[in-house]
Amino acid sequence: MRKPSAPRPEPSNRSQGTPASIPPRRSGNRRPRPVRSGQTGQGGQSGSGQSDTRRSQQNPQTSQTQRAAERRATAGPARRPRAPGAGGAPRSGRGAVRETTPSAGGSRPTSSGKQHGQTPSKGSKAPETTAGPQSASSTELTVFGRRQVALPRGDDRVVSTGLADRLKERQQALRRLRLRRLATAVVVVLAVVLVVWALVFSPLLGLQTQRISVVGSDGSVSDKQVRDVLASYSGDSLLRLDTGRLSSQVSDKLVRVRQAQVTRAWPRGLRVQLTMRVPVATVQGADGYQVLDNEAVVLDRVPEAPSGLVTIMPDQADGASGPQTISAKQVAAVTQVVGSLTPQTLAQVTSGSATESGQVTLTLSNGASVVWGDTQDNELKARVLATLMTSSASVYDVSSPHRPTTRSADGATTAPETSPPAS
Repeated sequence: MRKPSAPRPEPSNRSQGTPASIPPRRSGNRRPRPVRSGQTGQGGQSGSGQSDTRRSQQNPQTSQTQRAAERRATAGPARRPRAPGAGGAPRSGRGAVRETTPSAGGSRPTSSGKQHGQTPSKGSKAPETTAGPQSASSTELTVFGRRQVALPRGDDRVVSTGLADRLKERQQALRRLRLRRLATAVVVVLAVVLVVWALVFSPLLGLQTQRISVVGSDGSVSDKQVRDVLASYSGDSLLRLDTGRLSSQVSDKLVRVRQAQVTRAWPRGLRVQLTMRVPVATVQGADGYQVLDNEAVVLDRVPEAPSGLVTIMPDQADGASGPQTISAKQVAAVTQVVGSLTPQTLAQVTSGSATESGQVTLTLSNGASVVWGDTQDNELKARVLATLMTSSASVYDVSSPHRPTTRSADGATTAPETSPPAS
């Protein structure tokens, strides 16, 4: 024996005009089976079925009305389930609860009113099922209430379905986003400021004078002298130091230094590469002897003439009586010529002189003389002189380096058999 099923709720849409006493059909295109007169249900209701059939034949208009209502219920929109806590089961017009009785053939249950032959009249209105206040409040909470949503990030924020709550939550989210961006910008700026301060203004990369290394000195300039020149920059960051300016200061304050090149030695030192001036000549002055390089720069002053240097003498061709002075032009001409000589030739030169017009003459250690001429083509003349000095002569004339000549002690003039080396 099949257990009676629970009554189905009435459809919530009343615009279809379905009577409350007629149960809605299930979705599908099945037609309702007519109740046969021979079938009997449990509880002895076969006679009631036959009387219903005879009544439907007698009242064709009422039967058509019921069929039309059933078709509208079948074709109506999908029923929404009744909210929990709603009112009790729908009642008929007389307040009786609809009863269902399964038939022997497994047909659909029929209402108690239909089994007893009660059909609604044409003018009567079907009673409407009303839900209690609990059902209305439940429906309102479902539409406008708040519900928990599991967000991907795993936080416990609540997302609302209401428009006002959503706008408020959006404003809060934008406010949090702006604060987060502002905090990120502040952190980045502080980090940049901290790094700049540490690298540029802090003693992290500050110069330490004891870490300044000096290379290239010939002994005339000590490391202490170079460090004393750069001592004013002690403690400054290496990133703030101008190495070009430091190089100029070293070469200007130390006369013996022709050129200086300063480079950074991380993290707190400097490396100074020196190019020294080479003394080549000496000239007597009022306060002693001045030591000169090839640019006539006074490197030192000593009371006596140092050995190994060319002594600049006054020009004897002037024939002037009394002490003679040497002009700066004459000194510069002699120092330029002496500075262009090769080391082997320079070792044999003892003195030199120049006229006011710039004609230079050198004297060798063996007594021979060199007619140099002006200060043009000094490098070429130095190579030609080195070639001519392989032969013995009293005068070597390189004033015309492309046609050099030599003269012996007896006055014979000879020209070299081979041309001088090209420049």
